[in-house]
Amino acid sequence: MISTQAESSAAKPKRSKFQRSFWVANTMEIFERLAWYGFFAVSSLYITGSVSEGALGFSSEQRGILQGVVPFILYLLPVVFGALGDRFGYKKTFIVAYSLLVPAYYLLGQFTAFGTFFMSFLFVAVGAAIFKPVVVGTVARTTDESNSSMGFGIFYMMVNIGGFVGPIVAGFVRVRYGWDYVFIASAFWIACNFIWLLLFYKEPTTEAASGQKRSLGQVFHGIVEVLGNGRFFIMVFGILILLAVSGRDISWGLMGVITGVWILANVLIDIPLRAREKHSGRPAAGLLAPMKVGNWKFALYLLILSGFWTSFNQIFLTHPEFIRDFVDTRDMVNTARKWFGDDFARVMAAVNEDVLSGELGLYTTEARSSVDNRINALASGLYLADLDSLSHNDLAATRTPRSARWSEDEVKPMIWELYNLKVRVPSDEFITRLNRLPVAPLNVDSAACASLALELRGVADSDTHAATAKITSFVNARIQAASGSWTARANGGEETIARINERRVSPALLGRIGGYAIENRDRLDGARLAYALSGIAYASPSVLQDEAHDLAENYRQVNPEYIINVDAGAIVVFQVLVSFLIGFIAPLTAMVIGIVISAIGIGMAAWTYTGWLVTLAITIFAFGEMAASPKSQEYVGRIAPQQKVAMYMGFYFWATALGNIFGGRLSGELYGSLARDAGRPDIMWMIFGGLGLLTAAILMLYDRLVIGKGKME
Repeated sequence: MISTQAESSAAKPKRSKFQRSFWVANTMEIFERLAWYGFFAVSSLYITGSVSEGALGFSSEQRGILQGVVPFILYLLPVVFGALGDRFGYKKTFIVAYSLLVPAYYLLGQFTAFGTFFMSFLFVAVGAAIFKPVVVGTVARTTDESNSSMGFGIFYMMVNIGGFVGPIVAGFVRVRYGWDYVFIASAFWIACNFIWLLLFYKEPTTEAASGQKRSLGQVFHGIVEVLGNGRFFIMVFGILILLAVSGRDISWGLMGVITGVWILANVLIDIPLRAREKHSGRPAAGLLAPMKVGNWKFALYLLILSGFWTSFNQIFLTHPEFIRDFVDTRDMVNTARKWFGDDFARVMAAVNEDVLSGELGLYTTEARSSVDNRINALASGLYLADLDSLSHNDLAATRTPRSARWSEDEVKPMIWELYNLKVRVPSDEFITRLNRLPVAPLNVDSAACASLALELRGVADSDTHAATAKITSFVNARIQAASGSWTARANGGEETIARINERRVSPALLGRIGGYAIENRDRLDGARLAYALSGIAYASPSVLQDEAHDLAENYRQVNPEYIINVDAGAIVVFQVLVSFLIGFIAPLTAMVIGIVISAIGIGMAAWTYTGWLVTLAITIFAFGEMAASPKSQEYVGRIAPQQKVAMYMGFYFWATALGNIFGGRLSGELYGSLARDAGRPDIMWMIFGGLGLLTAAILMLYDRLVIGKGKME
């Protein structure tokens, strides 16, 4: 049985009232979480989502790198910024954080290349790292022994109010207005924090206003002192850096070898340093001092706790992608329709039908067009023999687009593309729908194409992009003339309509015609161009819209971010109650109980492939989180020296940093190899659940063998 702290026989003191700065800090936490979870809860969908809907289109492995490395750095830095916050004052530190976060969130939505997106994400991480230790430090400094358990419970509830509302706003915005507005909303939430900070916040620190301020050297010396001395800190930090770059820049195996060599080298260097120190009879200073471990019990606690955070992070890293790709949530849609009506169901499971109709148009043109055959015929001269013009060629005039007969393997990429648009259609049903779509060949003749051919001959050498743009404009105009006017169903505005106009015909198909035109500029004429373009087959926009609407009505799926939001919603409703119930339980006991419950919820995902079952698993996880997470923070806040609370809370985030690097990298690699490629997400979830149970078991051993009577000092 886990040991508990001795209880005083004296009567418990009356619970103190919370100070104004406590409530201001909680308010700022809500708005910061609105910004962070407004992005992070949908980040997996944005990073791996379809480029056609405005997402990045990166792989799961690339997602794992981004979500592992950047949050890892985020949670490493609070130890530094927490110490600086103690030194310079919390209010100034908040101002710096918000001044960085507002532009950083906006820029995050402006970059689409991996490198530039990584850098903008990193700026968000730095701003959040400045904010985190001082907001938790404010809570710790404005509570005492009588109200700290309730105070941290309230704080954690406020965290999840922001975590609950942020994804709801983001889910609505991304479907209706596009991904760019998700990042604009996040920047707006942060900007609001300037109001509460400047008007209502009272500085809770004392050092910044005292006459005994520490120098920066003393501040950083205090940081190092928690883990040990400078040499030991350098060794540990080196290992953390290796964790950050492994898997992409170097393999995991090579990382293990380098880490072993790094540790061994530091140990060997220590041998002569210890001998020298012993011979001189006085301790060495600086880098000439042998490695020394500081509060090793605290460091070990953080290392063990990282296992919980590795498992915990899968709610935000892996679950959104898993729900999108593997979970059929029509049971939730049907429940929403039954209890709240069709309109509510359409909001909860919103589908952008304009983008969906555009994707169907691309599939149709690729499947039923004969452009490639015609370009090959033109290149070989098969249809040109002894003829003055293509218009006299009977075979050319009668050739029609080929019919499509899709196989299940051929439609798999399309099915996965539809998952991004929140439509889950059985493959046989989708094949039937594609094959029965009415299509028509593009109606062009030599005279209509003569002026276009003349324009293409004037395009610069090798400028395929310019040639394709001219061809695209010409083709869209012909389709518009043949199909009549139409409007966007989702009321997405002119930008949405323009985007769908550009994707009525496969850009790759038009690009191949553009390439042919550039390569054959010298002999390109209206007849040849008309022959190539008449191989384009298309379905009219109105037909595609009707089909998209029918698919959306029958196969729409709930936004994944709404389902994982059940975690935050449950915490908002039940956190204060859970905090009250566990208020008299020793922190480590409460943590072990919470971690076991969380692990059960995580592991259950191995058998949850419908919406309500996934919701149940996440709800179970949430109750475990309510017990484990705030108690782990309270524990650190109570044992830290009063003048170093923010710094110790900064070190607490190192456990979360390790959980992010392990969790992010494992999420990307396991999802890619087990879920996506092998079709076995169940194995992946059992691994994550087992990791949580292992963490709970190690914490029990830690309590028995290391802490003993329940004290870390």
